[in-house]
Amino acid sequence: MDKFILNTVNNTISDDNADVRFAITCDNPDNTAKIKAIEIDVQSLAEIVDWTGVIPSITNIREPHASAKVESSGTKTGTITFTFSYATSFSDCGNRIEFTLVNLKKKEGQTFPASAPIKFKLRTISAVIGTYPDDYVFNNILVSAKKPEIMTFRISPSITRNSNEVIIAFETINATTCEVKDKPGNVICTYTHIDQTKPFRVNYKVQLGSATSSIRPPFYLSARDGVMEAQENTVANVIRVDNADWNVMDDFSTWVETVEEDGTIISRLEQYKPVDLVLNEYKDMMWAVMQKRSTTALADPLAYIWKSRDGASWEPHLINILGDDEQYRLVHLSIPAELAHCPCVHFGNDSLYFVGGSKTDISVYSNRITVVSLTNGGRSYIDAPADMKPRAMHAVVVYPDTTGNDNIWVIGGADKNGNGLNDVWRYNGDTWAAVPTTGVIFPKRCQFAATVQTDVNGEKSIWIGGGAVRYNGSTLNDLWVYKRAGWQKVRNSDGSADLQYSDEWLTAASLCYVRTNNNSVPDPATGSYRYILSSNINDITGVGKKLSCNWISAVDTARNYCKWSNVAVTTPELTAAFDTARSFAAATIGFNGCAWTIVMAYVSKGNIEVSRLYYACPMP
Repeated sequence: MDKFILNTVNNTISDDNADVRFAITCDNPDNTAKIKAIEIDVQSLAEIVDWTGVIPSITNIREPHASAKVESSGTKTGTITFTFSYATSFSDCGNRIEFTLVNLKKKEGQTFPASAPIKFKLRTISAVIGTYPDDYVFNNILVSAKKPEIMTFRISPSITRNSNEVIIAFETINATTCEVKDKPGNVICTYTHIDQTKPFRVNYKVQLGSATSSIRPPFYLSARDGVMEAQENTVANVIRVDNADWNVMDDFSTWVETVEEDGTIISRLEQYKPVDLVLNEYKDMMWAVMQKRSTTALADPLAYIWKSRDGASWEPHLINILGDDEQYRLVHLSIPAELAHCPCVHFGNDSLYFVGGSKTDISVYSNRITVVSLTNGGRSYIDAPADMKPRAMHAVVVYPDTTGNDNIWVIGGADKNGNGLNDVWRYNGDTWAAVPTTGVIFPKRCQFAATVQTDVNGEKSIWIGGGAVRYNGSTLNDLWVYKRAGWQKVRNSDGSADLQYSDEWLTAASLCYVRTNNNSVPDPATGSYRYILSSNINDITGVGKKLSCNWISAVDTARNYCKWSNVAVTTPELTAAFDTARSFAAATIGFNGCAWTIVMAYVSKGNIEVSRLYYACPMP
């Protein structure tokens, strides 16, 4: 008979992390037994764990959907039942059903044993699959003051130009041994870490093989301390591009289920479209705001949060919600559609911050922050001081204060009358503060570009550029940088003049910071490149609006002298709506060695035309 095996992914709970994850596989990957439900048995901890706070979920299967019920009282306390909306099999799901149990915290006054067995049963609609327990291989949950944890793990970059060389980068804590294997099972590298009081960071250079030879992604990392273990894997593929042209990323789909009147469950593939980007990465991922393609922005009252480890493969961000029937269900994290074009950043603990009014619509102005939890979808609100004018078409970045702690910085924009602003405010998670503007300060502006750069010495700076003096006003083509508590103009490569945009660009320039060529390896010794990249909307007479691309390179950190590096790239066409639009905005983020851009055009109130998601790889 086939054997069903409970494999370790993360098998330890500790004082500060009470989450575990396991994967069920079959020694026969072609097993076709129809699994309708999975019963997880942790009854050995029935009297110890506070089961009312435990959140279970199936993490690797989006379709069919699985609901989950936790037994928190009675004779079945410590039993978790996952029920699929319709039956699946190991052959259908890639021979892996992965689940997590979050928040296995002990009751007050209780003490965990050193280990506890975790068992499982697979069920059809009416019976247990196989012979129980003979055909099942169980596992154990371990308990320790500290547990091995994988903080980051990625291929960098996984989109590259004319190169087979990538960096495997990871960071772990509380692990004594770290081992990386590739898809065929070859051991790529093994490290022993003695001092567990410090994080362990590795950047390991790898030459990839072909599709039929080693070494091939995805890569698998195991972080161990004795029998305690955590595992993670990287993206499956590395994409190679030939030049710096703009490429289109246009595959955003997921399975959704609807219930017919007769109770029949219908699954269909729902297509989504990105409408904006979250302006900084989080947990080694790029994030975006999306809407369903089947509805217009006017008709759909919701937008949805998606994420990607590499920019190429996207998935919706799911949260676990407890329904009235006491069943947990994974649902897409949604936000009100009116937040879709408000500048958004990751800040604090597992939260998105939508800051102020719209990037595109001058009538949507605000000085409020809407905070959305990535854990449960809950929303809260933070009002700015009365002295901070409500605004739209402003810039938002995450940048440290003078003590080195990250703050949300709100820069410029337009007030309710469309007048440009040049005040700067920061929020540290508790209080607001106006950033002093004594001495040199950039001119008032809205619809401008902003990004944060980290130079070769690790020093961060805020860059802003372009924009308009007021809504629908004359455009600006200057560039400014903020570092060491002061603003200064960016100068050209020999310092003889200001570095400026081309005269033909329109408002809605967008800047991002990109580091390429082994962008996990510190420069300057490696010869890697750092860029401030500008994606602009240009008005080409007789042709219409086009998306162009330039980047600022050769940054001299001592004098702040820079130069434009103009690269001939294929200019993607924008829709006809852009030619008649009244104003524009762009969101750009540097991620995975590429620049990623979405362009927005204001057509009418509530009607924003959005381009596709473009990416460019500046240099190999």
